[in-house]
Amino acid sequence: MKHGSQSFADGGKDLVDVLIVGGGPSGLSAALFLGRCMRKVLVCDAGHPRNESSPAMHGFLGHDGIPLAEFLEKCRKQLETYPSVTLKNTKVECIIRGSAGFIVRDVEENEWNAKSVLIAAGLSDELPDVPGIRDFYGVSVHHCPYCDGWENRGKKIGVIGNDRVAAELAEELLQWSSDIILFTNNPTISSEIAWVEKKNVRIVEGKISGLAGEGKILSEVRIEDGSVIRRESLFFSPAQAQHSTLAREIGCQLDHNCVGCDPDGRTQIEGLFAAGNATKGIQMAIMAAAEGLRTAAAINTWLIAYEKSYLSPPELTGSGFT
Repeated sequence: MKHGSQSFADGGKDLVDVLIVGGGPSGLSAALFLGRCMRKVLVCDAGHPRNESSPAMHGFLGHDGIPLAEFLEKCRKQLETYPSVTLKNTKVECIIRGSAGFIVRDVEENEWNAKSVLIAAGLSDELPDVPGIRDFYGVSVHHCPYCDGWENRGKKIGVIGNDRVAAELAEELLQWSSDIILFTNNPTISSEIAWVEKKNVRIVEGKISGLAGEGKILSEVRIEDGSVIRRESLFFSPAQAQHSTLAREIGCQLDHNCVGCDPDGRTQIEGLFAAGNATKGIQMAIMAAAEGLRTAAAINTWLIAYEKSYLSPPELTGSGFT
């Protein structure tokens, strides 16, 4: 079996203070804070952030409009200042409890021992059942008005959905445009959305047969009855799931697909923390970064107590994997 110890500064021990699953704004923010606390940190990231389809990140003071890849590269570069922090491009496959912490294994069968673990792998979004929608996602199709509403101000905007959540999203988007259409993507109008017509939102019934545009720039929404409606962007409220199944597999409680934890990121499993979009809260990069820092502070406090209990932490023995 291969081991990951070669990448660590001390060159010989598998035991890390914190293993962070996820290298987005939350995970990297936590790594920065913990690196400044002289903690030995390993960040494992598979390299597929939730918003990789978007050309730019918005709402992050000092970085508004920056491409996500550029932002993450800048963050990783800054972490090079801290020799106790290591970044590894890999996907964590399994986490189990060990005798004095956690045993973590990735898909390449590298294995590490960790006093604590932070899950910051975020969420994944489910796109609506609309032919061709992925071709426009991130540029003309969006799920967050706070992230992309400004760029679509004054445009002809559509919302996809046939429930109250979709209707509320359509109403919300009136802040950015007066031309909003709610596409039911269903042959009939749900009783949950009829009220939105009183807010000057037009409702269009019928299954969407496809989208048209040039490149990733949307121009038309096509309905199965043959109708063609000009729209410059679409929004939807996505169903979501944990980007990683690790929290559920280790026994964390999930609340509406979010990892259950206290405001400082502590889960009900001792030594296991969660932060960012994986937990409940506003799903924006700047909030994820802030939550990563706050949780890192709680982890450092927890580690101080851990080290009082284990003046010489016992070695974790055996992988525990079957």
